[in-house]
Amino acid sequence: MARKDTILKNFLNHDLLESKYELDKTDLPTTVREALDSDKPIVKAIALIVEGLDGTAQVTDSVLRNQVTQFLNEAL
Repeated sequence: MARKDTILKNFLNHDLLESKYELDKTDLPTTVREALDSDKPIVKAIALIVEGLDGTAQVTDSVLRNQVTQFLNEAL
């Protein structure tokens, strides 16, 4: 398992996601690639952050913030 997949898994296993967003831990993706294709906006937003910070081409904080904000505005 890649480092970024482990980081994603740690974020997705947080109890807040299960309680606040009613996510079933058994249905959550196990890789960043799967999470980027998720139909759940919170999962995809977390995947975008992990990919941006730990991906092959790291982006600046402001670019990453703009990407996540744009995605969430379009998703909601």
